[in-house]
Amino acid sequence: MSTPPPPTPSTEAPSWPHCAHGADPVTNPVGCRGIHVPGHTACLAHLNDTDRTAYLTGLAPGADIDHRGTPFTETLLDQLLIALTDLTTPHPHFGTAEFREAQFSGDARFDWARFSRDARFQKAQFSGIAGFDSARFSRDARFQKGAVLRGRPVRRGAVLRRRLVRQGAVLRRRPVR
Repeated sequence: MSTPPPPTPSTEAPSWPHCAHGADPVTNPVGCRGIHVPGHTACLAHLNDTDRTAYLTGLAPGADIDHRGTPFTETLLDQLLIALTDLTTPHPHFGTAEFREAQFSGDARFDWARFSRDARFQKAQFSGIAGFDSARFSRDARFQKGAVLRGRPVRRGAVLRRRLVRQGAVLRRRPVR
């Protein structure tokens, strides 16, 4: 499975245990910032196929997930969404969804997803469409503090059902401005 191009190298490691794939002491001392998948020393993007399949198969709709700093291709995100799909609706269902500093290459389609706990996308980078058409947020949905949508920083805020959502998110087919 291919992974998106790495973000600009950082010299400061994240606060969570991170993958470090591709780290080089001279050019990229931190490497991949993706958080370790539980029980592994790599993020979801850099797990081998067997371990990635086992992790995804072990998920159920409504599971809490933590993929801070993880680089997502459209294919990898689709695999995660399928693993969390509730066959009775049939839409993805997240418990707590932690995507702080994640990088989404291509489109990131969270359309019709249900977030039953907090959804955190602070400093997430979306290179394509960040789609949240008909997504349901039961608690806070956070996109502020440096989130980047299509190369533009998210700045002005909007409130959706008392939840803070910043400019650029696409909700119910209307961009938040």
